[in-house]
Amino acid sequence: MIVSGPSLPVDSAALMRLGTEQIRPELADLDTLSVDELVHVMSADLVRVPTAVEASQAAISAAVGGVVDRLERGGRLIYVGAGTAGRLGMLDAAEAGPTFNVREGQVVGVLAGGTDAFSVPVENAEDDRVRGAASVRDLGVASVDVVVGISASGRTPYVLSAIEQAKALGALTVGLACNAGTPLGELSDLPIEVAIGPEIIAGSTRLNAGTVQKVVLNIISTATMVRLGKTYGNLMVDVRPTNEKLRDRASRIVAEITGTTLEAASKTLDQSGWRPKVAAIMEMRGVSAEVAVEMLARHEGRLRPALEGDLAERPASERPPAARASGAGAGVAAPIRLGVERALIDGQLIDGDVEMANGVIIAVGLRGGDATSRRGIAIPGFIDGQVNGYAGVDILHADVASLLAMSNALARDGVVAYQPTLITSDFDATARAVRVIQEAMEIQSAQGAGGAGGARGARGARGEQGAPGAEILGIHLEGPFLSPRRAGTHPVEHLRVPDPELLDALLDLGKVTTMTIAPELDGAIPLIERCHERGVAVWLGHSAAQASEAEAGFDAGASAVTHLFNAMEPIFARQPGLAGAALARSDVTVQLIVDGVHVDDSMVRLAFSAARGRCVLVSDTIAAAGMGDVEVDLGDVPVVVRDGVARRADGTLAGSVGKLRDGLRRLARLHIAPLDALCSVTALPAALLGRSDLGGLAVGSRANVAILDNDLTLERVLIAGRDVDLA
Repeated sequence: MIVSGPSLPVDSAALMRLGTEQIRPELADLDTLSVDELVHVMSADLVRVPTAVEASQAAISAAVGGVVDRLERGGRLIYVGAGTAGRLGMLDAAEAGPTFNVREGQVVGVLAGGTDAFSVPVENAEDDRVRGAASVRDLGVASVDVVVGISASGRTPYVLSAIEQAKALGALTVGLACNAGTPLGELSDLPIEVAIGPEIIAGSTRLNAGTVQKVVLNIISTATMVRLGKTYGNLMVDVRPTNEKLRDRASRIVAEITGTTLEAASKTLDQSGWRPKVAAIMEMRGVSAEVAVEMLARHEGRLRPALEGDLAERPASERPPAARASGAGAGVAAPIRLGVERALIDGQLIDGDVEMANGVIIAVGLRGGDATSRRGIAIPGFIDGQVNGYAGVDILHADVASLLAMSNALARDGVVAYQPTLITSDFDATARAVRVIQEAMEIQSAQGAGGAGGARGARGARGEQGAPGAEILGIHLEGPFLSPRRAGTHPVEHLRVPDPELLDALLDLGKVTTMTIAPELDGAIPLIERCHERGVAVWLGHSAAQASEAEAGFDAGASAVTHLFNAMEPIFARQPGLAGAALARSDVTVQLIVDGVHVDDSMVRLAFSAARGRCVLVSDTIAAAGMGDVEVDLGDVPVVVRDGVARRADGTLAGSVGKLRDGLRRLARLHIAPLDALCSVTALPAALLGRSDLGGLAVGSRANVAILDNDLTLERVLIAGRDVDLA
């Protein structure tokens, strides 16, 4: 049929070319068919689904491999879609919990228009690119996550924007479309384009396209869970027995595995807390539930190796990444206990030891062995969000070798990951520094995720291969959009008024993860919003803002305050300023330099009391950290250190020489609650920096550990399970 008249808009013309939008001439009389004829036509048409899926097996396999890799590293599987596609993603995510007992939040479904759109469509939600990107940012997507965009057409704006944002945040992206050569396929790291062809009702992608999407999502999630050890053979051993039917199924599963009776299986399940894997080990090995849990933990929760043999017997291709990295087929190292009395787990101090193997935590809360010989507290290694320099290295002027050496020095003081900070300088100097930092990050990545630093070949404190250095997480640009009234050490001549083009130029330099901006500057709010759109965190600081101006900055997307109380207006009764506004808001993280110089002890106590659960320690160290009384540069500014205090020639404080570990000890002396103190250098900075793979000790997580005594004094550091030489 030829249509005359004005040409269609480009997007409309493109949509009309999609296979799923084509009109099938042979069905022109569809509305005249009888019920029997309609059912026959629709049933017969389904034969195209398995054929189309089979043709896409290679792409689906690649996606499953990527999902397994990320979930083994503690990441998440996130589905994003609109309309039917989004509802199918939510359905698959909802089914993962009861079927495979995945932890809450590990498989997530995101629907354009929100959860209410599941039952009542939200008009134009699929065209909302801003919300598409925001949906990914709001989840704190990181490099260990997989984001699967689902769109039958492969052109849905909400989904495309979400995938663009996920890629910017370093996540693996998968695009599932039902047409070939789609924008979604081109944009995604791993495209799955299942060309199902025209629908019975033209354009109604809830039919064969919807069926294809459901089938592919089923394959992705099910194959992933099988590879993660969520089944034993084809038995659903991680089922949650939450009702009578599922308890009967669990009993039959345990009976099938162990060869016992249904009655015995049910009794053992009851003793195990209705955990089929635990019950199977108890029944076959004759051990207690506690021992069975420990045996499972040794094998990353996989039942078969726990029942039938050691992990070392598995083929190299079937071992998790940590095991593969440990020795290319040389087997898996024997588990090692840390010998600690307590450990920080999920924000709580729990009694018991921690066990690791091949750089990964495999068990926590262990009570066996000689309890009297255990001492100390195991916590995740420290994370420092603001480091200007360290151990003689100034980041603005460093070369790659110096940065890697600095990462090793930080590791010796308990820091396992950090965000280098560049103070305000001219554009060319900043650009050069960003290139150097990125090169150092690439070297770390090549030597092994988690920050391989430059320590290969060194020897650890306990004679093992040298531990890697602290991981570089990204770049913090502290300026140039700062207040001249509160510039601190920043050279006023390099400060700039908010300029969108300059902002984009700075963000385009490389992996900028954070910017500090003064919100009261004319034009600052659009800059904060622009950073938010690009996935760059904004902290407010070096600011003369009044409370209302600070509130506007937070409402625009700023998430934290750079070194609370420093380089900002003081708090007055009727003028609380930036500091007062931040303390009063429950959604804002406040960062503190606790070196005994920058903030009075009483103000530290005030912050931890007013903003409990929101206080993060930063060191704000300069090159002089750990060097005594010296003269150094902070960027382009000469700094003199005397009696542990760094100042410019005019007396202005110029960064800190206090180490993060010393700040933690100071919190203990100030009687800050131990959990609040410990989380301020671990889980909270990890969350602020969007790194869900850091800041926690859990089975399966990387063994980045700091061991402290009861006064929170650092005694031992491990990165990727290897001891750091503290000498």
